[in-house]
Amino acid sequence: MSILMIVELLVVLGALWIGARYGSLALGAISGIGLAILVFGFHLKPSTPPTDVIYIIIAAVTCAGMLQASGGMDWMIQIAEKILRKHPDRITLLAPFTTFFLTVLVGTGHVVYTLMPIICDIAHEERHTPGAPLRYRQHRLTDWYHLLANCCRCGGFLCYLG
Repeated sequence: MSILMIVELLVVLGALWIGARYGSLALGAISGIGLAILVFGFHLKPSTPPTDVIYIIIAAVTCAGMLQASGGMDWMIQIAEKILRKHPDRITLLAPFTTFFLTVLVGTGHVVYTLMPIICDIAHEERHTPGAPLRYRQHRLTDWYHLLANCCRCGGFLCYLG
């Protein structure tokens, strides 16, 4: 590792540190200043923008927005609530599965936030700890979802099996 590389690393870390101290919007602005220092000061060539990631985010947000506008999101939440309220004694098993399937169907895990108050209400009625239905199983299921999503992005399950 050369001295120049260490100085460039210090510029990046310094920009992140200063931006984190000032807050969320300043983090992006000061990181941009750090990038400008690297490009114009150290004559580094910037890489191509991550268009694939941007397109995936746009697709997920558009899908969630269309679901919300058409009432599909409310319909899916109502179905999940009916399933959970029909079997309140199995909340610790059904809550992670419903949140997992909502994540898979919509394409983002942020839709689960609308289901969390319902899960906590049912858990409170059943005298469970409100966080118990959301702890272990949900994290394992979302880990599997991310593994499957990454495999699909890499060209199907062949990358996983191969």
